[in-house]
Amino acid sequence: MARGDLNDLRSHKRIHITALCDVDSAYLADAHKLCPDARIYRDWREMLEKEGDKIDSVNVSTPDHMHYPAIMAALERGHNVYAQKPLCHSLAELRDIDALAERKKAVTQLGTQIAAWECDRQTVKMLEMGVIGEIKHVWLFTTSGGHARNQRQWPMKEDPVPETLDWKLWLGDTPYRPYAKGAYHPRTWRKWLAFGSSWLGDMGSHIFSPIWIGMKLGRTTATSVVAETSDDQWSAAFKEQFWPRMCHITWTFPGVPASGGKPFEMEWLDGDSDPKSGTDPKFLPPARFNELAAKTPFKTLPVQGRVVEGTDGWIISHHYGKSPEVVMKNGGAAPEIEKVPKAPSHYHEYIDCCFDGKQPRSSFAWSAKLTEAVLIGNVAQLTPGKKFTYDAKGNLV
Repeated sequence: MARGDLNDLRSHKRIHITALCDVDSAYLADAHKLCPDARIYRDWREMLEKEGDKIDSVNVSTPDHMHYPAIMAALERGHNVYAQKPLCHSLAELRDIDALAERKKAVTQLGTQIAAWECDRQTVKMLEMGVIGEIKHVWLFTTSGGHARNQRQWPMKEDPVPETLDWKLWLGDTPYRPYAKGAYHPRTWRKWLAFGSSWLGDMGSHIFSPIWIGMKLGRTTATSVVAETSDDQWSAAFKEQFWPRMCHITWTFPGVPASGGKPFEMEWLDGDSDPKSGTDPKFLPPARFNELAAKTPFKTLPVQGRVVEGTDGWIISHHYGKSPEVVMKNGGAAPEIEKVPKAPSHYHEYIDCCFDGKQPRSSFAWSAKLTEAVLIGNVAQLTPGKKFTYDAKGNLV
């Protein structure tokens, strides 16, 4: 994500990349070729210290376990922050970031770049218009068999650390463990409890986003959460290292105007749709959704996306690319809905807001609460079958 973020940010005409930092000198060298006048660092703490007031904004695109210290340090110094999702690794970290961003009045943006795409923005518009009536239920799903589900091994065989990588800096504040080739860096860290936030942490922020915006959930907190997970006959040692391979999470939310003031449920279905995977159907979208999809130009249910049930119909929404479709319960034609106009780049919107002192579409002001839903979902994954509720003080019990 760091390279993608860099390319999109530097394409803005009013931005100058002042400094670059990476714990792997090979990646740093590639980035430096794109921004040859930028100063380079291996340690982000040194970069923030030496660059001081030369920096207006910081982009954090590290593995999840290092989001918190970098974001907090940047905010403490008065910088604006663009941070990749999920915002952080734990609920305690989230509360610190949320409070500090508000206190510093920083311009902030969570890395839900697809919020600027037509698929998300048209979904938002449909929800805001109430085209399917009051919202009764929301299903979010991913059946891609993504890299967070790669084959696990434990314990790992120790390998020599590549000359380009500062392994201790990569580990950050987590307990030391030996380097293992292909196990952590650069892409496979997400499945580890110590470093990642599960496939929910990766894709959940994206797939939640248009629902959160369209239903105007804002600072809403779920009242309860419960999870089922795939057991895979893992040993206790495996369960101490890895996120579950598949999960089904259900949140209950309090009534909001979009739901007619009635509580509603939101489900996350994280399985593998490949017939060879032998996935339990409880980790996949309900089979009846295939019949709904067959009534639309999609013909089939997307691999990743959303199904929203209202009192009058359903919205089927792709995670990537295609505009959502509506199926009405009375069998009639869906209302004509004007296409949303083309949006500015998610990254350029953030930069423009930094200049104007405004908050962009995915500001921490509300996306921190979206992140909270993701993180309490992760808590539930680690204790499957236990229903967690929030008490009056906002504590998960």
